[in-house]
Amino acid sequence: MSAPRDVSPEDSTVKLAQALVRVASVTPLDAKDLPTAQDSLDLAAAAAVKTGAKVTQLDFSGGHAKWDYAVNNIFLEWSFGTAEKHICYMGHLDVVPPGDQKKWTEDPYSGKIEDGYLYGRGVTDMKGSVAAFISAVEEQLGDLKNQNVKISMILTTDEEWAAVNGSKKVLEWMQARGEKVDAFIVGEPSSQDDLGSHIKIGRRGSLVGTLTASGVQGHAAYQELFENPNRALALASAILNSHKFTDGNANFPNTNFETVALKSGDFNASAIIPGEAQMLWNIRFTPHQTPDSLEKFVKDALANPPEWAKQHPDFHLLKNITVKANKDTASVPYYSEPGDLASSAQNAVKTVLGRDAKLDGSGGTTDGRFAAQIYPNAEIIELGLPERGGIGDSGKGADYLSKGGMHQVDERASVRDLANLRKIFGETVKNYGKEKPPAAADKKNAKPNASSHKPS
Repeated sequence: MSAPRDVSPEDSTVKLAQALVRVASVTPLDAKDLPTAQDSLDLAAAAAVKTGAKVTQLDFSGGHAKWDYAVNNIFLEWSFGTAEKHICYMGHLDVVPPGDQKKWTEDPYSGKIEDGYLYGRGVTDMKGSVAAFISAVEEQLGDLKNQNVKISMILTTDEEWAAVNGSKKVLEWMQARGEKVDAFIVGEPSSQDDLGSHIKIGRRGSLVGTLTASGVQGHAAYQELFENPNRALALASAILNSHKFTDGNANFPNTNFETVALKSGDFNASAIIPGEAQMLWNIRFTPHQTPDSLEKFVKDALANPPEWAKQHPDFHLLKNITVKANKDTASVPYYSEPGDLASSAQNAVKTVLGRDAKLDGSGGTTDGRFAAQIYPNAEIIELGLPERGGIGDSGKGADYLSKGGMHQVDERASVRDLANLRKIFGETVKNYGKEKPPAAADKKNAKPNASSHKPS
């Protein structure tokens, strides 16, 4: 049932994905980018309307002391029969900036199709997936009209940055108007190399923070005239990076601490020891951790480090470090117990590609965490294109992993993967629509309960 090897550029999913890629819809941190973000939503909405969708425009702003910029969103909905079940697709049309455009082979928003790939910023993350879902609904209209199911889509233009006024606000709006949702498909990239190899049933959380080491500025040749904050920061980094968490399971990798960036001194003043040094850190964590517990871990690790660190000549400098954890912007992890939706998607992958899809919770944070918070009893899966750009008919190519993946230069997606993802989405929705409706969904979705999405 998979798409033919030579997928036409006129394929419905490829055409819509190409049109979306050609809209340079970077996250609208600056108000000047709002019109372009809206253009991407209008394009998707126009395609959905042709299939009978109802469109609601939802614009939000404020809500955060720092990230209060305005964001445009849309909610699309299709109802078939008496709508005994409701499945909602969550997606975003904002993209990260292209970076140095001189490194791109073509314009980042060209939407060029070459050698079996569609090129352009955001095609993998995640305009191609959005196009695949809309065209899947169109392709399955005949079957869906014989089912009692409601299908909806949340499309935001703020997932790549703060996500304050995007999907979370739309989900709150849905809940406030009494929308009962049984299942969510988050269309984010979900596999590494091969389409359908993995389906996400959760994601780790993310906590970002800083270490600030204070010292005494002075001449590098006179040790009695300075106290070097870099030495304290280097030891702190070694302590924290050497800690090995063991809280993962078959679905989730272990929690891990990573040093992200360092800021210290002046490369044009080689004889001056700086008076301060900073480190930016990031912890990706399982549902067994919380922002509070991780902040405590960082502080405790430096206050009472392992014995080898206590014997280090710079141990006494650790007291000069101040820890800050940005808990207010932390992304919480979530886990969704696999049910009818996960099995429907696995069966769809098997039907279309003949592949057994593995369920896991690896990768970065997504808007799925908001669905888990606001609709705690709805089942959630994440299913989309390969993170690395997919493997074309000629193999991986010399630039594989260095170019072509999500957020990379020359981001791309295999046109065959785009067409097959449409078929997988279509089969998933059709399979799920035939399953027996979940019991007491009205009561189950009434109030959030974060613990219901934690694994045992």
